[in-house]
Amino acid sequence: MDKLDRMQQLHQLFTTHRQPIQIGTLAEKLECTPKTVRRLIDSLRDYFSAPVDYVQGRGWAYVNAPNQLFQLPGLWLTAAELQSMALLLHVLEKFGNGLLNEELKAIEHEVHKLLKTRKIHPKSLMDRIKVLPLGHRTIPNDIFLRVGDALLRSQQITIVYTNFNNKTSTRTVSPQSLLYYRDNWYLDAWCHKQHAIRSFSLARIDRIIQTENNQPAHIVPRQEREEHFSGSYGIFAGKGVHTATLRFQKAIAREISMQQWHPKQVGRWDGDDYVLSFQYNDERELVRDLMRYVPELIVESPLSLRRSLISRLQDGLNVLQKP
Repeated sequence: MDKLDRMQQLHQLFTTHRQPIQIGTLAEKLECTPKTVRRLIDSLRDYFSAPVDYVQGRGWAYVNAPNQLFQLPGLWLTAAELQSMALLLHVLEKFGNGLLNEELKAIEHEVHKLLKTRKIHPKSLMDRIKVLPLGHRTIPNDIFLRVGDALLRSQQITIVYTNFNNKTSTRTVSPQSLLYYRDNWYLDAWCHKQHAIRSFSLARIDRIIQTENNQPAHIVPRQEREEHFSGSYGIFAGKGVHTATLRFQKAIAREISMQQWHPKQVGRWDGDDYVLSFQYNDERELVRDLMRYVPELIVESPLSLRRSLISRLQDGLNVLQKP
């Protein structure tokens, strides 16, 4: 029995007994030690603000105000756990009819069992909590499976890839890791053509070329990979060479202050404005994201980023103004 289950049982004991209960009796009913019961009581107080208190000489009980009855929240998942669980079920639903149907069915069964121990019905979760894949791109099962196989076997693969500018090239890469970012899958890999780490959208891999010999992958040390991908903004990784300083005005300042744009960002309040700074090396994704916050945004530096944002906005206006 895990901690959450015991907390639920402890709550039931307090709500069904009219009189305070001694710690020894609680330990016996929960099949644990008195020390564990005390930790559970502390957790009820700290996490759920439960009105549990010791009644001198009689034991522990809920001490409620008149006409009030304390109830535990019905959702036994944190926000992060709920988001992860909903995303996992969403992925299972999307891939459930593909080549891995039987294997994923076993995983789905375990997820459903876990949810039920938290008093959550899986169908209710999927009906009431949605994951909206606004920018999701479909990936052929064959591409996904062969990339995943090469990754887990540490083998090189040769891909035919069409980049963002619609230029197609053939590259041999050594897969390092798979990344699920903004509703799309990316492969972080060592590119043997560029002799550097690159990120490839799986949806832009046109095909994988079958080779006779499966060459072992060139493995980049984990620390080096982490430094490469944490130094810049978004999917365009690499060492940051520019520092963006962004001023968000009062209307959206509080919202921005609660967001993480970069692992090493620096934020500060300047009156009602919130000023955010971080490094980047490729402005394309950053410019697209900044457009969402115009006109409550001022790009203080660098000048090149400000000009790129202005140019992008002007291009949009020119298109809208065409007859």
